Amino acid sequence: MKDSTNTNRWAILFFGMICMLIMGVCYTYSLFQPYVMKHFSVDSPSASLPFTIFIAVFCVGNFVGGRMQQKTTVKLTLVVGYILMVLGWLLTAILPSDMFWAMFITFGGLFGIGDGIVYNVIVSLMPKWFVDRKGLASGLTLAMLGLSATVFSPIVSQWLKNYGFSKSFMAVAMVYAAVGIFGTLTMKNPPKDYMSDYTGTGAIVTTKKQYEVSEVFHVKEFWTLMGLYFCAVPAYLLLSAIFVSYGADRGLTAAMATLGVSAASLCQVGGRFVIPTVSDKIGRKSAFAVSFLIAALGVAMLTISTGNLYVLCFCLLSFSYGGTQACFAPIAADRFGTKNVGTILSLTMIGFGLGSIGASLMAKVVGTSTAFICAGVVSLIGIGLVCTLPSPKKAREQGV
Repeated sequence: MKDSTNTNRWAILFFGMICMLIMGVCYTYSLFQPYVMKHFSVDSPSASLPFTIFIAVFCVGNFVGGRMQQKTTVKLTLVVGYILMVLGWLLTAILPSDMFWAMFITFGGLFGIGDGIVYNVIVSLMPKWFVDRKGLASGLTLAMLGLSATVFSPIVSQWLKNYGFSKSFMAVAMVYAAVGIFGTLTMKNPPKDYMSDYTGTGAIVTTKKQYEVSEVFHVKEFWTLMGLYFCAVPAYLLLSAIFVSYGADRGLTAAMATLGVSAASLCQVGGRFVIPTVSDKIGRKSAFAVSFLIAALGVAMLTISTGNLYVLCFCLLSFSYGGTQACFAPIAADRFGTKNVGTILSLTMIGFGLGSIGASLMAKVVGTSTAFICAGVVSLIGIGLVCTLPSPKKAREQGV
């Protein structure tokens, strides 16, 4: 199928990749965590809470971003999102040492909503422009989000070492302000009815129907995707939030911590690119199953890991997390169409928010080690949910 706007869509993809690359600075939070502990005089589990709240509120931001795109324009939605992101980091930078609770609002709330809005815009744009290559476009875009920690970990480490808590948070705010201007100027929707006659080939089945948001609640796969989101996050988010502090008792040195964050980021890049791209060929169902198996393996190894093996476990969980996250947008667009994919995707991310909150609460109630075992069981449950997704043959028979 010839695409008359082929050059434009590859430019959109490139610009989206740049926005995602810089957006992912927040995934170096494990490097910030010791400085948060020192500045506010809190313990490691408490210092991880702002990040956990950020993840949960991020899901709310996704919904806001999806609805805003329906009611306004892509550019206005991005402006609002980036302003909230910048405010979140700036206000956190000036918090006094006795106002740790306010970080839940600034970093967790403002930044979480803003980041979710911007993420939703960029992620939902890619399937619209690449109807025939959803996995590839989503994979390349989200791979940059994973690559971000590799690129920025050495920079952030140096900032924190030289400038400390407040000035480092301010520096990140300025970075987000710069990319906000760039993203607002470059991102846009495709023309109306763009590639609307495409229905998929091989292992991928693309619906011709453009589902309204109210309709998806009556479709089984919508609830399955929400459940998969729930199962995909606990193992990775538990470890990413406390990788440095938890690793201190497992032979993790400061140099290994920085290297580990960078290596895990590269594995996220690999997962975000490899899994969804392969899913264009073998189907989303098979790709999801592989990702969850890797997560279960990583958690199983984590229970006995120290030193380099501990870093390897983080890499496995990062690869799995990246792969599963990058598959959600393509499968949502395949099943429900691209018209309202941003809002529909944000609703499935309720599972993401519940999974992240549940993981954090479980760590506090039963302890970190037991929480990781539970996260491994959740990954196995995810495999079971994947098995309930229809095969391409059955999907064609159902006429989805």
